[in-house]
Amino acid sequence: MRLKISKSKNAASLYVIKDVTVRGKRTSKIVEKLGTIKEIEEKSNGDDPIEWAKSYINELNQQ
Repeated sequence: MRLKISKSKNAASLYVIKDVTVRGKRTSKIVEKLGTIKEIEEKSNGDDPIEWAKSYINELNQQ
């Protein structure tokens, strides 16, 4: 699994995605939407939201 940052005009959203193979073609599927950068700053008590998301994904990969 890996981190995807989707930027729009007003905000940037963070997603956990994983690569899958469907009928011989590689594609990616969204596993979980983590939220916008502002929402994650509130969850992580002011820590860097991207670093927090990367560590969260590392925990998911180890499970």
